[in-house]
Amino acid sequence: MSVNSALGSVAIIVDQIPHMLGPKLEGLKPGSDESFFMLAAFCFNLSRKLEYFFLATKEFGRDADRAIALRLKRDRDELARAGSDWRSIAVKEEELMRRIYGEIQGDYEALWASKTGGEAR
Repeated sequence: MSVNSALGSVAIIVDQIPHMLGPKLEGLKPGSDESFFMLAAFCFNLSRKLEYFFLATKEFGRDADRAIALRLKRDRDELARAGSDWRSIAVKEEELMRRIYGEIQGDYEALWASKTGGEAR
């Protein structure tokens, strides 16, 4: 697969989620079965799309940055030690998400500003 083909595939992976144009929060009762299943559907949708990202880019994986691979391994190892209940996993996932964003925030904001001609968000 060419780089252009891989990037083109990534561009269309975003495709729509169910009920894309419909209201999401209107009439939704927090804690209801419907709110739970909506959240689950969004999570599964995102997870499925990440698998498609892999399919679109797997041949470039051998060129992956080793430092990033090692960081992902560190995260995976931390998650394995967090426990097997969903609450513990969620707490650890939030910690990992906040840590990586804290590390990239400055670079991301600078890139954002350079591309939008404005200040950091």
